[in-house]
This record gives sequence, C-alpha cells and structure tokens, in this order.
Amino acid sequence: MGADRRGPSALRTAARAAARAAAVLVPLALAGSLPGCVRAPESGAPRVALGTPCATCGMEVRDLRYACASRRGGTVRVYDSIECALRGGAESAAAVYVADFDTGGLHAADSLWVVRADLPTPMGGGYVAFLDRRPADRVAAARAGRVGRLRDFLAETPDARR
Repeated sequence: MGADRRGPSALRTAARAAARAAAVLVPLALAGSLPGCVRAPESGAPRVALGTPCATCGMEVRDLRYACASRRGGTVRVYDSIECALRGGAESAAAVYVADFDTGGLHAADSLWVVRADLPTPMGGGYVAFLDRRPADRVAAARAGRVGRLRDFLAETPDARR
C-alpha cells in the first residue's frame, strides 16, 4: 500500500468530518438497539424484522409467524410470541398487532382468531393466530386446543399485567 499523500491539514479535516458523522450516527444506532423498542410511523401495522429483540423476554424474533407488536404513540414494542405480548402489557397499548400464522403479516389483534393448543411456539405457550377462522378451528381440533380472540386469553396468561 502506498503512503497517504494528503497533508496534515487535510487529515485533520477528514478526522473532524468522521467525528461529526459518528456523533450523529452512534446515538441513532444505540437508540435502535434498545430491546424491543423502535420508532415507527404512527399508523398501520409496523414491520418486524427478524433478529429484533423481544421487549418482554429479550429473545430475538426468529419466526415472523409468531411475532407481535404494540404501539404507544410513535413507539413500537416488538414481541417474539403472543404470550410475551400478553405478559409485557401489550393489551394496554393503543394498538396491538399479531401475526397471521399463515402469512407472517401483522394485523390488528382484534381481527385475528387466536388458538391456544399443544403447539411448539417460541416461549412454549402454544399460541398462534389466523385471519380466517377455518384454519384456526382445524388447528385447535387437531392439537387439543381452543379458539378465541386475543382478549379471551388474557386471564390465562400466568403473569399478564392487569
């Protein structure tokens, strides 16, 4: 590699520019790394990225079919499972979104049918949700479960906040 031919003044200017960029970018990066909290537009279902830490348990979201999110103002809390959303107080948020198991897309919680059954889920609670009632009924029948809306399961979550 050749020697840097810029003079001391040019190097100091480049160093100052790098320091200014770091002063802006580092706080932004740190804010985005807070467990399970992100800033997002204030309407519509938020996007959840794989690898986002759960706001309740800290585990990363590994499968979008189980993901949930809640919104308070412009802050979105992300959860890796329905049971973490219930335990984390999502039901008291202005808006709660749960993933449709068939597509992985988030939808308003009150528009989905939730199944609690003998199913392997990220936190072991056995919760999955469907936009359409028919697949929810099929899964519940096949896995000794029951179907309801998210609010129907709140009392069953052992350490759900009230």
